[in-house]
Amino acid sequence: MHSPTVLIIKPSSLGDIVHGLLVAQMIKAGFPGVRIDWVCRDVFAPLVAACPVVDDVLLFQRHGGPTGFLRLIRVVRKRRYSHVLDMQGLARSGLIALAARADVVVGRSDAREGAGIAYHQSTPLPTAGRDAHAVDILAEFLPLLGLPRTIVARLPFRPPERPPEIKTYPRQDNHQSDRPDRLEPIPAIAKPKPILLFPESSRPEKNWPGYAALTKLLLDALPDASASWAGAHAMPSPPCFAGLSESNTPRFLNMTGQTALAELPTLIAQARLVVGNDSGPLHLAAAIGVPTLALFGPTDSAKYRPYPGDDRRNHVLCAPGGDMRLLQPEVVLEAVRVQLSDVAPESG
Repeated sequence: MHSPTVLIIKPSSLGDIVHGLLVAQMIKAGFPGVRIDWVCRDVFAPLVAACPVVDDVLLFQRHGGPTGFLRLIRVVRKRRYSHVLDMQGLARSGLIALAARADVVVGRSDAREGAGIAYHQSTPLPTAGRDAHAVDILAEFLPLLGLPRTIVARLPFRPPERPPEIKTYPRQDNHQSDRPDRLEPIPAIAKPKPILLFPESSRPEKNWPGYAALTKLLLDALPDASASWAGAHAMPSPPCFAGLSESNTPRFLNMTGQTALAELPTLIAQARLVVGNDSGPLHLAAAIGVPTLALFGPTDSAKYRPYPGDDRRNHVLCAPGGDMRLLQPEVVLEAVRVQLSDVAPESG
């Protein structure tokens, strides 16, 4: 097969986009010279643009109304693709796939909302069916391109000080609205390998309320360790952490609400361990190759745990009965100790 030109439709969410990028990376490796364009929501465009696997980002403006959607359709119609891969499998992604000028349109066999009408081919489900890991479901696109299902979880990203060598379409001056025009240096914690905690997720029921207690336990139990919080929304630091943040060598930094999406890969790469709920940043950490401890409540850990699940760098702790309120900080602390011990030879 000659090097294909591929359009991937995966507008959201952050974790799902990371999973799709893992598959796109294998397409890039399998076909030197391949061109990959990506349809994603404008809010996630900075991260996709920072990944050299993708050539162009086509913006899906979720709040742009019919006018914004038609603008995207016009951009898609101007291009020609050998393959369109609808990894979302919903009505709007199906309409985008239907509008594309492509030789082959491939979609998910579990597509909903009538999206399948756009497809020439559908991917089979893995042996585990709908209970398979989300990445394994997306990996089924690879054999239809003549590639093995193998996924290597080591996504590359450009450092934030380098402007992305990428164009976004349609043109939008504020397509990187979560990223300041002039990037400030990411705060550096004195310790070279901090423990990075992401206390939030996209759904309240997935959030664990014990991060403050865990952080205090961590800093008390591990005197040589430092910790940092990060996330999209600002969260107040507990008063007891004030002294730990004010010295020239802080052991605790609260960066919630301060880090742009394009900066996340660089921030995560500095970490010794990432602790988080079932969330996009946690999946990003696993994709980069940073050790993770995932705290799961109501979501299915077998399907959504950090990938690959058999990598000893990725641990999962499930809340009793799926209720995050029942997960005790002391239990999480012990899991952190075990994880740090397991990855010590690699992460230093």
